[in-house]
Amino acid sequence: MATETYTRGIQNFLEKELGLPCTFSFSRKPGIKPDNEAVRAAIKENTPLIVFGSYNERMYLSEIGSRAIYIPASLPGTIIRRHTGTPFMGYSGTTYLLQEVCNALFDALYNILPLGTDLDNVSATPARLQQEVSWDSEAIEALDKLVESSPVLVRISAAKRLRDAAEFNARKSGQPTVTLQDVSHANENLAAGGGMS
Repeated sequence: MATETYTRGIQNFLEKELGLPCTFSFSRKPGIKPDNEAVRAAIKENTPLIVFGSYNERMYLSEIGSRAIYIPASLPGTIIRRHTGTPFMGYSGTTYLLQEVCNALFDALYNILPLGTDLDNVSATPARLQQEVSWDSEAIEALDKLVESSPVLVRISAAKRLRDAAEFNARKSGQPTVTLQDVSHANENLAAGGGMS
């Protein structure tokens, strides 16, 4: 969320030059009040890994407890962020954006890594010697959709956590096949901050 030239420029640079998908973008236009509720809804429903915007967008992330990385792309943050002034113009602007995105990706990775104190509190990884469970087609489709909705950086770990939790649910109830209900239960439990239960 920024002025139209910033929004268009950042989106083109990120998607076309760097190959990073943009979940959504909103532009501010002179004399037109932005639809803040639409921005808030987009952030809540499709929370991205990195958000460029104003303090409004930073507040919307805080409202949902998101760990997304915020980068100022609107006044006053863009002026006070760098001593050279407007941060997104020219060679120095692209260098700045690339540095900010790389730093944000490292911060996002840090946010998904367990703390040393948490390592001993996790459930043991299920042994592969356990009875294998099959997956019905609805469960596979649901798993794929949930993983696809996760930010790119965390998709592999999200897929593993969801798959393990769904298989755990199926084994716990004595089923030979993972069902849509197992995937839904696993997703709800993981979203609520629980482990496998």
